[in-house]
Amino acid sequence: MKYLPKIMAVAISASAPLLGFAGQWQGPLNGIISDVIRSGYDSYAVSANALAQQATQLCRVPNKANQAEAQTAFQKNALDWQQVQWLNFGPVTYFMRYYAFEYWPDKKGVTQRQLRALAQQDPSVMKTPKFWTSASIAVRGLTAIESLLYHPDFSPMASKDHCHVLEKVTEHQYSSANAVAKQWQDSRAQDWVFAEDGAEFDAEQAALEQVLQQWLEHMSAVKDAKLETPIGYKGHENLKLAEFYRSNLSLPSIQANLLSYRKIYHAGQPSLYDIAQQQYPKLADQLEKTLINNQKLALQLPADYFQSGYSKTQRIEMATPLIKSISASQTYLTQLVTQLGFQIGFNSRDGD
Repeated sequence: MKYLPKIMAVAISASAPLLGFAGQWQGPLNGIISDVIRSGYDSYAVSANALAQQATQLCRVPNKANQAEAQTAFQKNALDWQQVQWLNFGPVTYFMRYYAFEYWPDKKGVTQRQLRALAQQDPSVMKTPKFWTSASIAVRGLTAIESLLYHPDFSPMASKDHCHVLEKVTEHQYSSANAVAKQWQDSRAQDWVFAEDGAEFDAEQAALEQVLQQWLEHMSAVKDAKLETPIGYKGHENLKLAEFYRSNLSLPSIQANLLSYRKIYHAGQPSLYDIAQQQYPKLADQLEKTLINNQKLALQLPADYFQSGYSKTQRIEMATPLIKSISASQTYLTQLVTQLGFQIGFNSRDGD
């Protein structure tokens, strides 16, 4: 998703209060890193590899069966991405990987223009490592792959140039996803935060604070960018602004995001939920109920919700309970982490 960038590691001000005690947040932090982030990136890398292999097979034997297999592999990979999309922190911040994995929303059709230009270049250009270090984020990830497989301007089954671009983009995306997965296996979340001027601080707490900030920001993005904006909840309807609308993954993506939120809440021993239950049981239960409700309401939306068969009024009516529920979960999560002693700042994803 294309939001305002953040620095790769987070500096913790020397004036920030040190709350709690050493090791207090080890359970939820280690659980989230292991059960959500590492496992999520492992799955994403595996399906990215499968997609790259299927793209190569399509280019070798360009028929409808292989095209359908490539589209299926893309859908699996895109939904695996949704499990880790909430986190713009750690290894994914290197080389603009986060934004390259999905350049969205693309309101001006930058992806299609740059892919067309790329298909017209000498194919050997994309074989050099230097090309991908300087290539636009618009042609390096899932948005570009979706365009090549679903946009009417591209036909990898009929055009060798288009198929070559598809093959190289999927290869690069797998290489990047695999690099992030390996870096998470070899590093801790604490390695991605540091104190200003060498001041002492609780790296464990600081790292978890960043993780929680990312969770809150993504929750806002799901409600605003993925749901409200395309259906015109507060303005004009434009379904083409829905995420992965060409491949009909807009609703499944939201459902996958909401599933990942409960995983975050319950990861670790003790989990954030367990700690919240001990200190603020009412608030802990309120957040738990809204997270469950979010999932239920998203699953109740019809599979063709983002397609053209409904009026704007109908879509808004169907989505309003979910929008209100996500808003409530944002409120409860903010209250909970604040009361637990975390400092949650401004929303850095409030751009486009």
